[in-house]
Amino acid sequence: MFRGTDLHQSRIPGYIMTPYRLVLIITLTIFFIPSCTNRNDDTAPTKEYDTFHRIIPIPEPTEENRIMFTASVDGIKDSLIKNDTLVLRGYTTRNKDFFDRVIVPALMPHIDTLRGMHPAEMINALTLFSHEIFRVYFGKDFYRWGGDIFDLDDPQERSIRHEYRYGLDCSGFASMPYEIAAHFELLDPSTGAAVFSSKGFERYCTEHSVRDRGGRNETSNRFRLDTDDLHRLGREIFTVPKGGTPDDKQIALIQAGDIIGRDGHFGIAVMIEGEANYLESGGWVVPAAGGFPCRARESLTIFAKNGPVTVRRSLPDYRID
Repeated sequence: MFRGTDLHQSRIPGYIMTPYRLVLIITLTIFFIPSCTNRNDDTAPTKEYDTFHRIIPIPEPTEENRIMFTASVDGIKDSLIKNDTLVLRGYTTRNKDFFDRVIVPALMPHIDTLRGMHPAEMINALTLFSHEIFRVYFGKDFYRWGGDIFDLDDPQERSIRHEYRYGLDCSGFASMPYEIAAHFELLDPSTGAAVFSSKGFERYCTEHSVRDRGGRNETSNRFRLDTDDLHRLGREIFTVPKGGTPDDKQIALIQAGDIIGRDGHFGIAVMIEGEANYLESGGWVVPAAGGFPCRARESLTIFAKNGPVTVRRSLPDYRID
């Protein structure tokens, strides 16, 4: 990953920073910033977690878990052989350890309650829980390139926090509630509702002869969804054009679990006290607003400044009669 350049002086003796070189370096720096990093100073209204009811509370971390699970834990160097000849080296995540040790015990008392909910309500509860528990343990911005909850992605050798053990990238977070729902059989992987999970995506690929190419060098990464997958799965609800703002009718269409974004970055919608909000890992909105859920209208407006933003859905439509 391009990590920027010292514009004030060069490490090369005798080098002179001409205006042309300065402009070129600034242009390259802007061009190479990854799509999931924060590039916007605008902020959206937020809902802090202590101000509203959550169906799944976050248990107080034990002292042992607080020491074990922090954002500063180094990743594990590993290598992976693909296609018999391709060797991929880098750092791998251990988010599955966090899932097994912290998330599963916190969720188990609530599985029956989740099972009785409409899928949109269930994914809503899991999304808020997923974001809050990662925030409690790993901070308000827990982005990690190549991070997903079940460690399906390839070892990573470059990009944002690739050398750390815990964290989620944008698609890793957006798909996390679906991964949890499929894991606990709250969503049936054989249905389209679960297509934003790796089990559901695998079923989709088999049925539609689609190749999983989300890994490095366009190889399979065990059906771990990336932004390109999220961009083409589910059904489109509406799109906000570049520079646009969603109108009242569009905001009213949003339901919990909708995937929001475009190829390059995605987040997910949640409902809080009847109002549509937005969550993401990395990106332009949530990190700039303190790492809390952000109101959907302003979030989509900020997001759309850089390009068109699409709202996509895999769940059944949720209507209150």
